[in-house]
Amino acid sequence: MKIKLIHAHFLISIGDYSNERIGFTGELEPGETVAEAVEKARKDAVEAVGPKAQEFYQKKHDLRAECNEIERRLAILRREWDATAEFLKTQGIKTDAPPMPLFRGLLSPAIEHESVSEAEIIDDDY
Repeated sequence: MKIKLIHAHFLISIGDYSNERIGFTGELEPGETVAEAVEKARKDAVEAVGPKAQEFYQKKHDLRAECNEIERRLAILRREWDATAEFLKTQGIKTDAPPMPLFRGLLSPAIEHESVSEAEIIDDDY
């Protein structure tokens, strides 16, 4: 049998249990074997998707680090708020000073085109 066309599909992981399917159909070059053509198609598929996968991993890492930093800063602010509320109660200035509200679950998981500058969150002194 003489093979003239090759059709190859590859499922490539792009991280976080997600995949991308890449496929190629091509003609064998004179003297090229099927194994060589498949290997070249595999290499081309990885090159086409590879940088995207790395970008996803990096973005996920960066966002996780940013969330951890915001949670760390929020914990500091919560302690300061609670200490201030306790002081106001003890001094009789504001006997009903509430504890700092919990902020979990106030935002939907995906927010598009919204940004908050670091200055809006907390002073850089912390």
